[in-house]
Amino acid sequence: MATVDAYSRLKHFDEQYIPFPPFVAAMTAIEANLQMYREAGVATHMLVTGEAGTGKSSLCRWLAHQHPLRVLPERDVVELLVTAIPPAASIASIASTMLEALGDPYASTGTVSQKTHRVITLCRGCGVEMLLFDEAQHLQDRGDTKTHYMVGDWLKHLIDELAVPTVLLGLPRLENVLQVNDQLRRRFSCRRRLAVGQSDTDSIETECLQLFLSLTSLIDIPVLPHPYGAQEMGVRLYYASDGRVAYIKKLLFAALRSALEQDLDAIDAPMLERSFTNEIWWEGVGKLNPFHPDFECRRLDRGGEPFQVASSPGKRRSK
Repeated sequence: MATVDAYSRLKHFDEQYIPFPPFVAAMTAIEANLQMYREAGVATHMLVTGEAGTGKSSLCRWLAHQHPLRVLPERDVVELLVTAIPPAASIASIASTMLEALGDPYASTGTVSQKTHRVITLCRGCGVEMLLFDEAQHLQDRGDTKTHYMVGDWLKHLIDELAVPTVLLGLPRLENVLQVNDQLRRRFSCRRRLAVGQSDTDSIETECLQLFLSLTSLIDIPVLPHPYGAQEMGVRLYYASDGRVAYIKKLLFAALRSALEQDLDAIDAPMLERSFTNEIWWEGVGKLNPFHPDFECRRLDRGGEPFQVASSPGKRRSK
């Protein structure tokens, strides 16, 4: 049974960010854009893409933590406005979400033009210096090409009116929205990708191992890779996570929890094997489990497997 101290250690581990190179590169570029705006008044926009679990929302949370809301006697100052685009987003729902983040008590009321006007007015009044739109792939999950163009055109109008740096973060299919609207595409020509495998010197398996080791350094329970060596453990970690940071962290979190609950002195490969089955893929047993000796050593991206590539939402057929 886990103790209060064990839960505290799990919470501390869960709150840690993993500064892997693409994350740091995107973070640095975004901060540089903010500094450029502050010093020169130049608004540079950026697109950040990555598969699920690669750190996009964590990047937003980290930036929001670095630039928190400041409550002054005369007004609230919102340096960074972070907006999570709702599923099947419409212009009205995006505007309402932004108004809610800005503290508008009537965020859901008004026409699109009224909401847009209030967004612009409140952003200026609250001193917003940067817009971040998380889950921005939802911009293309509703309607057809014409709708996508209209949403893109509204967004272009908004960022032109505010003239502050803007960051779109989302799944790779987000780029489809930019392909539809060429004016929006030109504004987001600067792009970053959150994914391992971009190093010129290290293999993707080595990067996964380095990520894992950086996480193990945050806990006070040793991790024993036996019977696998370091290189083979890197390969197995890659297949267990598909190179996605969140899955590496989830895997170690589950193993750490088991170790604390059972009062064990170390985390070993069999424990990672059980953690993969319990937390990542319940059908991942035997040769379908990356930490099992008989694992097939292939990506688990086929139909029904945990890293199956998701297709874009299809258009409904008209009746």
